[in-house]
Amino acid sequence: MEMTAVTTAAPARHTPITRNLVWAVGLVFVLGVLIALVALFNIAGRLDAQDLAKTTFYTQRALENRISASKNYVASYATWTTAYDHLNGEVDVQWAYTEQNMGKTLFTTDHYDAVLVVDPQRTKYAVVRGVQSHDDAAALLSTSMAELIKVVQAQESLLVPVSQFTLFEGQPALLTAAAIIPNDERPAVDPRSTSVLVFVDQLSPQKLNDLSTDYGLHDLSLAADNTLVPGQPAVALTGTGFSLVSRLERPGHQLLWSLLPPLGDALLILALLTVYFFRYVLRASGHVDASYINLDLSNQALEASEERFRAVAEAASDWIWEIDDRHHITYLSGRFGAVTGYSEQQWLGQDIEQLLFCDTTSLSLWLNRLNEEHNVSHLRCSYRDQSGQQRICRVSARPIHNKGTVVGYRGTASDITDEVAAHAQIQHLSLHDALTGLPNRNKLARYLEEALVLKEHSAALTLLMIDLDNFKPINDSLGHPAGDAVLLEVAARLRECTRDIDLVARLGGDEFVLVLNGMDSHTEIDRICERVLESLQQPIHYDHHTLHIGASIGIALSRRQGHMPEELIRCADIALYQAKSDGKKTWCYFAPHMNDQIQHRRKLENDLRQAIKNNEFVMHYQPRYHVDGKQIVSVEALLRWQHPVQGLLAPDTFIPLAEQTDLIVPLGRWVLREACETALSWPGELMVSVNLSPVQFIRSDVVEDVREALIHSRLPASRLELEITENVMLNDVDGALATMNALKELGVRLNMDDFGTGYSSLGYLRTYPFDGIKIDKRFISSMGGAGNDRAVVQAIINLGKAMGLTVTAEGVETLEQLDFLISDECHEVQGFYLSRPMEKQALLPLLKASQDDYPTPGPNL
Repeated sequence: MEMTAVTTAAPARHTPITRNLVWAVGLVFVLGVLIALVALFNIAGRLDAQDLAKTTFYTQRALENRISASKNYVASYATWTTAYDHLNGEVDVQWAYTEQNMGKTLFTTDHYDAVLVVDPQRTKYAVVRGVQSHDDAAALLSTSMAELIKVVQAQESLLVPVSQFTLFEGQPALLTAAAIIPNDERPAVDPRSTSVLVFVDQLSPQKLNDLSTDYGLHDLSLAADNTLVPGQPAVALTGTGFSLVSRLERPGHQLLWSLLPPLGDALLILALLTVYFFRYVLRASGHVDASYINLDLSNQALEASEERFRAVAEAASDWIWEIDDRHHITYLSGRFGAVTGYSEQQWLGQDIEQLLFCDTTSLSLWLNRLNEEHNVSHLRCSYRDQSGQQRICRVSARPIHNKGTVVGYRGTASDITDEVAAHAQIQHLSLHDALTGLPNRNKLARYLEEALVLKEHSAALTLLMIDLDNFKPINDSLGHPAGDAVLLEVAARLRECTRDIDLVARLGGDEFVLVLNGMDSHTEIDRICERVLESLQQPIHYDHHTLHIGASIGIALSRRQGHMPEELIRCADIALYQAKSDGKKTWCYFAPHMNDQIQHRRKLENDLRQAIKNNEFVMHYQPRYHVDGKQIVSVEALLRWQHPVQGLLAPDTFIPLAEQTDLIVPLGRWVLREACETALSWPGELMVSVNLSPVQFIRSDVVEDVREALIHSRLPASRLELEITENVMLNDVDGALATMNALKELGVRLNMDDFGTGYSSLGYLRTYPFDGIKIDKRFISSMGGAGNDRAVVQAIINLGKAMGLTVTAEGVETLEQLDFLISDECHEVQGFYLSRPMEKQALLPLLKASQDDYPTPGPNL
């Protein structure tokens, strides 16, 4: 009876335990699912919030930079003495509109939709979308001109422009205005007596699309304020009823849509397995008293399963890991391979510190401290994935206990690389240059504002604007890695040349700025400039190449040019342009007269761009004769500009500007095609000779340009000769050789122009595939003098004969010079004595007459 009582009582004793276990595991399962879902939605929410903040930040930055650029541009026109003389009284329409000083180019080139000159009584001058208009400003803009003029004239400094938003023809636009004042030594201008210059920049879809591309935004557009959706990134255009909006990428929503379906499937499978497990436990509970050993094993398995399940539920991470007490990896979840690119088998058995690294503490020490704690801990670590890229992860861990002893650790790793990089990038790029680490334009402006806040009571500042010489050829020939290496080395050298209290900044491209504190003595500044130029002229070694650069420096002084940061930068930039015009590798202090020079250069550049569009260029042709002066053997094509105002301009007037602004590329292609097409109308097999600029070799595919000109014109390649100066070889020895060999393969002739003026012409003749040389005209012009120039000419002729080259003497202007060249057996001659350059209509009869006298041209040699 006692045995029976014990036996029947056993199930009653164990049944509550089994039921409690079922309820406990079920509760853990539900809580785990809820925690995982809450964590997932929190992550998605943080990602969407970061995307909203980033998009709003860059939208605001794009708008601020456009406002700053517009202010600088308006200031350059408003503080122009010539503009003050022609606009402040009665507007000189001939100067402003007809001569295009403030005409349609501001719309076609600079994209301003309206340009106005106003005073409190009326609108004195208006150009709307490049066309002069007689409408009043009130009919075009929603802004009151009277209020705008009061704001401009109330400025503490008339040099400071005013910007605000307005409606232009019903659409939002940026309005920028400044007082028109002289920049010479005249007495201070009364603000109430000056007119106001107004530029209107309508925020059109095309301009917004360009801003989107420049700042990495998505679908930047305008939206009425009453249509904005809560949570939409918007920057208000005050006073217009519109805001700038941009489309969000919503990475959090994308994450939810990508994870919820597979996560739901996984939870469903886990629920089915749990139900099956519970049924098994309920069936097994009746046999608990029959075997204590089996019960103990079942309890251990259940505890291990609950432990692992709890870890998964608490982590909600990318991949799970387990290690033993020696920190060797014993388990990696399936997500490990998808995240890192490795397979689990590559790392099983390896020490976890070979995979994960923490730069603030030892991973082993951190794990050992967990033995003293009883909760999950987190640590930021890094590792390199299969491709070698460094990744950042947040590691969580907890000890694994067995009978009170730590037998290992279990944890998760969540990838946070993008989160860390985005935060660091926003913080750093807002104030620093991404390549060199130097302060950027934003930090420079903030620095100058703080340093000049006391104005005349602040310490003297000297601003040096530095632009590198010969940087673009390095970038084009060796690639951007070489250019980046040069910029990094330049940044390091500029730091070495300055003091700790000075600031070195990079504005962008190859432009740098030095701000010298407490220094306005020309002697000290000159010493700094000498040190900077000497340092930058030292060779830079990159990948077996020895690179040479130089620099030009423009200087502005706060005690002389004022205490406005924008004005200091503008003055230094103008002085820099003057330094480059003076021959580069020098420095120049700002002077008021330079304003007019920069305006003239800007107008000439605009005219040059319009000339290319309007086909205002013409070709003149100068024959080249056999040394007897009778038979024409070739014709040189010479470019001229038929300027609508200044008349016919020689190439010396505009070719240097074309080379500086990259306009030389389309201009050079036009010259090639025009010369080849014209040569087809000449009698016989006369050659046409075309000059190539060294800049064309750097910024264009010269071989392809020549090939297209020959194919388009159908001129035989043997009738085209290209004249190349020694500067081409100086810029890039190996690249020039490859280009010339490719040109020779097209079948054209190559002639070295201005021979005798370089440093290594003989070496070039032996290396490069030239067919002829042209003796520089400076030697020809002084042949009859007491010097040894005739001996030099004779030596060049003998050298050319020895190397099998055609020798041409250019600049022959007298009979005496021609007789000398005949006596010295020069091959060909060219110059004013024989024929001046002429238009193609006048050239044709001369060519026919030469062909009639010499129907079968003899060899050039």
